[in-house]
Amino acid sequence: ISATVFFSIFMALWATMFMEHWKRRQMRLNYIWDLTGFEEEEEEHKNHPRADYEFRVMQKRLRKEHKSKGDQEKLTCVDRMPAYITILIMMCFLICVTFAIVFGVVLYRISIKTALHMSSTPTFRSNVRATVKSTAAIINLIIIIIMDEIYGAVARWLTVLEVPKTDKSFEERLIFKTFVLKFVNAFTPIVYLAFFRGRLVGRPGKYLYVVGSYRMEECAHAGCLMRF
Repeated sequence: ISATVFFSIFMALWATMFMEHWKRRQMRLNYIWDLTGFEEEEEEHKNHPRADYEFRVMQKRLRKEHKSKGDQEKLTCVDRMPAYITILIMMCFLICVTFAIVFGVVLYRISIKTALHMSSTPTFRSNVRATVKSTAAIINLIIIIIMDEIYGAVARWLTVLEVPKTDKSFEERLIFKTFVLKFVNAFTPIVYLAFFRGRLVGRPGKYLYVVGSYRMEECAHAGCLMRF
Protein backbone atom coordinates (compact mmCIF):
# COMPACT_ATOMS: atom_id res chain seq x y z
CA ILE A 1 0.00 0.00 0.00
CA SER A 2 2.82 2.42 0.87
CA ALA A 3 4.45 1.79 -2.53
CA THR A 4 1.17 2.58 -4.29
CA VAL A 5 0.81 5.86 -2.39
CA PHE A 6 4.41 6.81 -3.17
CA PHE A 7 3.91 5.98 -6.86
CA SER A 8 0.70 8.05 -7.01
CA ILE A 9 2.42 11.07 -5.46
CA PHE A 10 5.37 10.68 -7.82
CA MET A 11 3.10 10.47 -10.90
CA ALA A 12 1.10 13.53 -9.80
CA LEU A 13 4.27 15.59 -9.29
CA TRP A 14 5.82 14.34 -12.52
CA ALA A 15 2.69 15.15 -14.56
CA THR A 16 2.48 18.65 -13.06
CA MET A 17 6.15 19.38 -13.73
CA PHE A 18 5.89 18.01 -17.26
CA MET A 19 2.88 20.19 -18.09
CA GLU A 20 4.50 23.32 -16.67
CA HIS A 21 7.75 22.73 -18.55
CA TRP A 22 5.82 22.02 -21.74
CA LYS A 23 3.87 25.27 -21.40
CA ARG A 24 7.13 27.20 -21.00
CA ARG A 25 8.63 25.38 -23.97
CA GLN A 26 5.57 26.11 -26.08
CA MET A 27 5.61 29.83 -25.24
CA ARG A 28 9.34 30.00 -25.99
CA LEU A 29 8.88 28.34 -29.39
CA ASN A 30 5.97 30.67 -30.21
CA TYR A 31 8.21 33.66 -29.50
CA ILE A 32 11.17 32.26 -31.49
CA TRP A 33 9.02 31.33 -34.50
CA ASP A 34 7.07 34.63 -34.33
CA LEU A 35 3.73 32.89 -33.78
CA THR A 36 2.50 34.85 -30.78
CA GLY A 37 -0.52 36.24 -32.67
CA PHE A 38 -1.07 33.25 -34.92
CA GLU A 39 -4.33 32.10 -33.31
CA GLU A 40 -5.94 35.55 -33.59
CA GLU A 41 -4.87 35.85 -37.23
CA GLU A 42 -6.17 32.37 -37.95
CA GLU A 43 -9.56 33.19 -36.43
CA GLU A 44 -9.79 36.34 -38.56
CA HIS A 45 -8.84 34.36 -41.64
CA LYS A 46 -11.46 31.69 -40.92
CA ASN A 47 -14.22 34.31 -40.82
CA HIS A 48 -13.12 35.81 -44.15
CA PRO A 49 -15.21 34.70 -47.16
CA ARG A 50 -13.62 32.00 -49.29
CA ALA A 51 -12.56 32.73 -52.87
CA ASP A 52 -15.03 30.20 -54.31
CA TYR A 53 -17.87 31.79 -52.37
CA GLU A 54 -16.98 35.30 -53.55
CA PHE A 55 -16.74 34.05 -57.14
CA ARG A 56 -20.22 32.50 -56.96
CA VAL A 57 -21.61 35.69 -55.40
CA MET A 58 -20.04 37.74 -58.20
CA GLN A 59 -21.65 35.49 -60.80
CA LYS A 60 -25.01 35.91 -59.10
CA ARG A 61 -24.57 39.70 -58.97
CA LEU A 62 -23.78 39.82 -62.69
CA ARG A 63 -26.94 37.86 -63.47
CA LYS A 64 -28.99 40.45 -61.58
CA GLU A 65 -27.90 43.64 -63.26
CA HIS A 66 -31.21 45.36 -62.53
CA LYS A 67 -30.32 45.62 -58.83
CA SER A 68 -28.44 48.61 -57.53
CA LYS A 69 -24.74 48.36 -56.83
CA GLY A 70 -25.28 49.07 -53.14
CA ASP A 71 -27.17 45.82 -52.58
CA GLN A 72 -25.00 43.10 -51.12
CA GLU A 73 -25.53 39.73 -52.72
CA LYS A 74 -25.12 36.40 -50.95
CA LEU A 75 -25.83 32.76 -51.67
CA THR A 76 -29.18 31.62 -50.31
CA CYS A 77 -30.63 28.17 -49.70
CA VAL A 78 -32.29 28.34 -53.10
CA ASP A 79 -28.89 28.85 -54.75
CA ARG A 80 -27.48 25.89 -52.84
CA MET A 81 -30.50 23.63 -53.35
CA PRO A 82 -28.94 21.59 -56.22
CA ALA A 83 -25.84 21.05 -54.09
CA TYR A 84 -27.94 20.02 -51.07
CA ILE A 85 -29.90 17.51 -53.16
CA THR A 86 -26.68 16.10 -54.62
CA ILE A 87 -25.13 15.80 -51.15
CA LEU A 88 -28.20 14.03 -49.74
CA ILE A 89 -28.35 11.57 -52.64
CA MET A 90 -24.61 10.87 -52.55
CA MET A 91 -24.54 10.38 -48.77
CA CYS A 92 -27.47 7.93 -48.89
CA PHE A 93 -25.91 6.14 -51.85
CA LEU A 94 -22.53 5.75 -50.14
CA ILE A 95 -24.17 4.48 -46.95
CA CYS A 96 -26.08 1.91 -49.03
CA VAL A 97 -22.79 0.96 -50.71
CA THR A 98 -21.30 0.31 -47.27
CA PHE A 99 -24.24 -1.92 -46.33
CA ALA A 100 -23.86 -3.78 -49.63
CA ILE A 101 -20.15 -4.33 -48.99
CA VAL A 102 -20.86 -5.79 -45.55
CA PHE A 103 -23.51 -8.04 -47.06
CA GLY A 104 -20.99 -9.11 -49.70
CA VAL A 105 -18.49 -10.08 -47.00
CA VAL A 106 -21.24 -12.10 -45.30
CA LEU A 107 -21.99 -13.88 -48.58
CA TYR A 108 -18.28 -14.59 -48.98
CA ARG A 109 -18.17 -16.16 -45.53
CA ILE A 110 -21.21 -18.31 -46.23
CA SER A 111 -20.07 -19.44 -49.67
CA ILE A 112 -16.44 -20.16 -48.74
CA LYS A 113 -17.55 -22.06 -45.65
CA THR A 114 -19.86 -24.24 -47.76
CA ALA A 115 -17.16 -24.80 -50.37
CA LEU A 116 -14.59 -25.84 -47.77
CA HIS A 117 -17.02 -28.26 -46.12
CA MET A 118 -17.63 -29.87 -49.51
CA SER A 119 -13.92 -30.03 -50.35
CA SER A 120 -12.29 -33.42 -50.83
CA THR A 121 -9.08 -32.27 -49.13
CA PRO A 122 -9.01 -33.21 -45.42
CA THR A 123 -6.78 -30.24 -44.58
CA PHE A 124 -9.37 -27.76 -45.83
CA ARG A 125 -12.22 -29.49 -44.02
CA SER A 126 -10.32 -29.51 -40.73
CA ASN A 127 -9.47 -25.78 -40.84
CA VAL A 128 -12.74 -24.33 -42.08
CA ARG A 129 -13.31 -21.94 -39.19
CA ALA A 130 -9.76 -20.55 -39.16
CA THR A 131 -9.68 -20.12 -42.94
CA VAL A 132 -13.03 -18.37 -43.14
CA LYS A 133 -12.28 -16.17 -40.15
CA SER A 134 -8.83 -15.03 -41.29
CA THR A 135 -9.63 -14.44 -44.97
CA ALA A 136 -12.87 -12.59 -44.22
CA ALA A 137 -11.13 -10.39 -41.65
CA ILE A 138 -8.34 -9.51 -44.11
CA ILE A 139 -10.81 -8.74 -46.90
CA ASN A 140 -12.92 -6.63 -44.56
CA LEU A 141 -9.85 -4.69 -43.37
CA ILE A 142 -8.65 -3.98 -46.91
CA ILE A 143 -12.11 -2.81 -47.97
CA ILE A 144 -12.43 -0.51 -44.94
CA ILE A 145 -9.03 1.09 -45.64
CA ILE A 146 -9.79 1.63 -49.33
CA MET A 147 -13.29 2.97 -48.75
CA ASP A 148 -11.99 5.22 -45.98
CA GLU A 149 -9.78 7.04 -48.49
CA ILE A 150 -12.57 7.19 -51.07
CA TYR A 151 -15.07 8.57 -48.57
CA GLY A 152 -12.60 11.25 -47.47
CA ALA A 153 -12.18 12.43 -51.07
CA VAL A 154 -15.93 12.33 -51.73
CA ALA A 155 -16.65 14.30 -48.54
CA ARG A 156 -14.24 17.04 -49.64
CA TRP A 157 -15.79 17.13 -53.12
CA LEU A 158 -19.29 17.45 -51.67
CA THR A 159 -18.16 20.24 -49.36
CA VAL A 160 -16.60 22.15 -52.25
CA LEU A 161 -19.83 21.67 -54.19
CA GLU A 162 -21.75 23.23 -51.30
CA VAL A 163 -19.63 26.45 -51.47
CA PRO A 164 -19.41 27.41 -47.77
CA LYS A 165 -18.85 31.08 -47.06
CA THR A 166 -15.82 30.92 -44.73
CA ASP A 167 -12.96 28.52 -44.10
CA LYS A 168 -14.38 27.78 -40.66
CA SER A 169 -17.73 26.79 -42.15
CA PHE A 170 -15.92 24.73 -44.78
CA GLU A 171 -13.98 22.80 -42.13
CA GLU A 172 -17.09 22.18 -40.01
CA ARG A 173 -19.12 20.81 -42.91
CA LEU A 174 -16.19 18.75 -44.16
CA ILE A 175 -15.67 17.24 -40.71
CA PHE A 176 -19.37 16.37 -40.42
CA LYS A 177 -19.55 14.61 -43.79
CA THR A 178 -16.25 12.81 -43.24
CA PHE A 179 -17.33 11.68 -39.78
CA VAL A 180 -20.66 10.28 -40.98
CA LEU A 181 -19.19 8.37 -43.92
CA LYS A 182 -16.15 7.01 -42.08
CA PHE A 183 -18.22 6.12 -39.02
CA VAL A 184 -20.61 4.06 -41.13
CA ASN A 185 -17.69 2.51 -42.99
CA ALA A 186 -15.84 1.49 -39.82
CA PHE A 187 -18.69 0.44 -37.55
CA THR A 188 -21.24 -1.20 -39.86
CA PRO A 189 -19.49 -4.62 -39.57
CA ILE A 190 -19.49 -4.26 -35.78
CA VAL A 191 -23.19 -3.34 -35.74
CA TYR A 192 -23.97 -6.37 -37.89
CA LEU A 193 -21.92 -8.57 -35.59
CA ALA A 194 -23.56 -7.25 -32.41
CA PHE A 195 -27.21 -6.94 -33.44
CA PHE A 196 -27.96 -8.94 -36.60
CA ARG A 197 -25.67 -11.93 -36.89
CA GLY A 198 -27.32 -15.10 -35.62
CA ARG A 199 -30.75 -13.44 -35.44
CA LEU A 200 -31.66 -13.80 -39.12
CA VAL A 201 -31.23 -17.55 -39.52
CA GLY A 202 -34.88 -18.53 -39.29
CA ARG A 203 -36.11 -21.64 -37.49
CA PRO A 204 -36.05 -25.41 -38.12
CA GLY A 205 -38.18 -26.13 -41.14
CA LYS A 206 -38.13 -22.52 -42.27
CA TYR A 207 -34.53 -21.38 -42.47
CA LEU A 208 -33.56 -18.13 -44.16
CA TYR A 209 -31.67 -18.65 -47.41
CA VAL A 210 -29.79 -16.06 -49.48
CA VAL A 211 -28.78 -16.29 -53.14
CA GLY A 212 -30.87 -19.39 -53.60
CA SER A 213 -29.45 -22.15 -51.43
CA TYR A 214 -27.10 -20.56 -48.87
CA ARG A 215 -28.27 -20.42 -45.27
CA MET A 216 -27.47 -17.33 -43.23
CA GLU A 217 -24.54 -17.85 -40.88
CA GLU A 218 -25.15 -18.69 -37.26
CA CYS A 219 -23.20 -17.77 -34.15
CA ALA A 220 -20.72 -20.11 -32.52
CA HIS A 221 -21.64 -21.87 -29.29
CA ALA A 222 -19.58 -19.33 -27.33
CA GLY A 223 -21.55 -16.44 -28.84
CA CYS A 224 -21.45 -14.07 -31.80
CA LEU A 225 -18.82 -11.81 -30.24
CA MET A 226 -16.17 -14.52 -30.26
CA ARG A 227 -15.39 -14.10 -33.95
CA PHE A 228 -16.45 -12.07 -37.00
